[in-house]
Amino acid sequence: MDLSSVFSEIKQLLSISDENFELEQCLNHYCDMEPEENKLEIIGDILNFVNKFSLFQDNKLFMNSLYRCITNTLEIKPENIYDYEELLLKNTLIYFTQQYIDYSNLTQKDQVLNFLTDSLEKLETQPLITNLGLLIKPMYQDQSYISNLNAIQEVEVRYQMINGDETKIKSEIDEWLKTQKINLDNQEDLIDKLKEELDKLFSKYNLSKDSEKVKKINLEAIEMLNMKLTMVSLMEQIPDDSFEPIPIK
Repeated sequence: MDLSSVFSEIKQLLSISDENFELEQCLNHYCDMEPEENKLEIIGDILNFVNKFSLFQDNKLFMNSLYRCITNTLEIKPENIYDYEELLLKNTLIYFTQQYIDYSNLTQKDQVLNFLTDSLEKLETQPLITNLGLLIKPMYQDQSYISNLNAIQEVEVRYQMINGDETKIKSEIDEWLKTQKINLDNQEDLIDKLKEELDKLFSKYNLSKDSEKVKKINLEAIEMLNMKLTMVSLMEQIPDDSFEPIPIK
């Protein structure tokens, strides 16, 4: 199977329009040094992963969010090319969990994390994805939530114009976190490094360390790291064979 046919199938499954489908460009940009067979392996993993969400294919907004998870995951290079589907699952869990917690105004954070913990302990990849999708599907059917997405984007544009430094700092911290090796053994070291990175950014943007804005950014940055650590903790409960095909009996 050639790359173009796989791209076409993925685009159809995700219901992404031609003008918005940039998966091939993303692959070539982030995996430009990979041989053709590795690119085919990655795209094959993506196709296999997208197929696991076929139950939710009729919800375009949901599938658009899945597409965003996929393109964001391409920015991260796994240690082993054959670990890519596992990386997709981790990033997708993190993304949708964060979205759902925001949607629930954080009041159900413990409930969501408990759900994931219980699921990761008991379920294979496919039923885990199905349970996660069923949990968040109502969010993507809530008309007020859907309407708010466009409003939020408009607010973010205005917010960036007014609070450009704060937005830039959080964006840079988000990118910095993607470059870090995040695990539970080095979390104290990560917190120290995060604070050092924040201090550099505060100096870069001439922000007073005693200001309310800086205090707010500090708290939000720590929360960003804590969420990633939480998801790492949950993902460590997935057995090594959970990504193996289930044999036909």
